[in-house]
Amino acid sequence: MDVLSRAVMCFCLMGWMTLGWSNAAQFTSINMKRNIDKLKVHYKISKDQLFNGNPVFPKDTFEDSEQRVLMSVVLDVYLSIFGQMLNQTGDQEMIESLKYVKGKIQDLQKHYFLGRIPELRTHLQNLWAIETSDTTVQGKALSEFITIYEKASKLALKFHLKKDNRRKRRQAQRLKSHIM
Repeated sequence: MDVLSRAVMCFCLMGWMTLGWSNAAQFTSINMKRNIDKLKVHYKISKDQLFNGNPVFPKDTFEDSEQRVLMSVVLDVYLSIFGQMLNQTGDQEMIESLKYVKGKIQDLQKHYFLGRIPELRTHLQNLWAIETSDTTVQGKALSEFITIYEKASKLALKFHLKKDNRRKRRQAQRLKSHIM
């Protein structure tokens, strides 16, 4: 599937997600809905393409802390898609709608999600590019291991305690409501 087809499918899925989910609708302005509707008409794809069982952004089962990072990256992907769509259209009405939607995404990302995605992405790419078969890398990794392991263990404990505290609060609430 070429880039334009993916972009159109992604865009239609985003429109469906934005307009189709009832709890999402409370955050979507009338202006945003109008612009999305214009773009959906312009970038229309077949129902077979739209509902082929392969969403662009599949549902996930990550925890809240992971959701924030993930959503920030998803918004970054949307910015890239809309940027591509802007470069590929000459229709002034579509350009205005795309700029409006892109601006809203940028505002949302800037104010509520991680603004340091480019640095995070670069850092992750550098980590994935580490040459694990290199003996120098292996030696350095061994010398850094205890420090990293301690840091990871502290982080794991922090998340475990947070999760345990939530469980205790839920149990206390159930006990309180059961007594009354």
